[in-house]
Amino acid sequence: MSYDTPTAPSLFDLLARVWSLPGPVEDMCFNREGSAVAYAGGGLLAVVPVDDPEGPEKRIRVAADSGQQSIMPREKPVRPATEVKGLRGALAPFRDRAFITGSEKGGLVSVTPRGQTVPLSVAFDGAPSALARDPAAPTIAAAAGSRVVVFPETQPDEARNHDAGETITALAFAPQGRHLAVAHPGGVSFYHDGTFVDTVALDGIPESLSYSPDGAFLACGLREPGFALIRLADGSVDSVRDYPTPVRSLVWSTPGQAFATSGAFRPAAWRFTPEGRGEPIVAGRTGLVVVDRVAAAPDRPLIAAGYASGFLCLAQLGSREEMLLRSEGGAVTTLAWNAAGSHLAFGDARGAAALISFPPSLFK
Repeated sequence: MSYDTPTAPSLFDLLARVWSLPGPVEDMCFNREGSAVAYAGGGLLAVVPVDDPEGPEKRIRVAADSGQQSIMPREKPVRPATEVKGLRGALAPFRDRAFITGSEKGGLVSVTPRGQTVPLSVAFDGAPSALARDPAAPTIAAAAGSRVVVFPETQPDEARNHDAGETITALAFAPQGRHLAVAHPGGVSFYHDGTFVDTVALDGIPESLSYSPDGAFLACGLREPGFALIRLADGSVDSVRDYPTPVRSLVWSTPGQAFATSGAFRPAAWRFTPEGRGEPIVAGRTGLVVVDRVAAAPDRPLIAAGYASGFLCLAQLGSREEMLLRSEGGAVTTLAWNAAGSHLAFGDARGAAALISFPPSLFK
């Protein structure tokens, strides 16, 4: 006679809510007020509330004899996501609570947390290949082909059009707003208040963009292994090409005063100074699988790292210490923290869309 040995729930089981999409998760973001997160993949958008009536902080129990805290398993099933079909293309926050993406019928639409879609009065052909929201103003930039459209959220019909001359691969607004970076095979073009400023050529095709918190540098992940760092003051370029795979995400840690990327066998990180990239920093342990995505915690010197094997962990900047969150699954395709650092959302290549909630006591 054999008996099944009961297994204790993992930390991921205790902290995460997981939903399933019919295809790989291609994009994901929190809305501006942080009340909801949306996942795009498999031809639909899945929207879930951040608030959880049975969140881990509500399941903490304290032992009477030792005072030790533990998190009890969830008693009720996770509430299903709100699914919206007929959408495609990139995804971004829109206004305070909604999201913006493309419609299969053409044009741009906003989607509320309850799944209501509203077509926007913007002349736009095809699905958006890239979207960006100005962090300092209610302004959206959307790209399709070689054209980028910039418009106010409250007045979409007042759009301005720019033609990059080449297929646009990524968009990013500077943290202080007004400055828009447009990536294409020829490099990165910069616009200020809608006026073209300059183009910086790169030795490679940029496919992801990330401004430093002070807006002084722009990091560019390349289609080829490696990344480029543009100093905006003079247009000089610092190229780093000794990577085994392309760099798909680049992040800045204000608490850790560091810059980190994916594309290596652990998060590749450097101390960051006003002069640029400084000394390398240890961040977690070196493994045998490449890091596909990284995300910097906004409130702690921590880097979330998602691997091609589905492994997900938190790595402390300046240390080899790691906190295991998930040991296996589909390759991590999207990864982001909310603004408060209390939730980590990710999606994977097998269609898993997850939201991990961290009780404040976990990091004490």
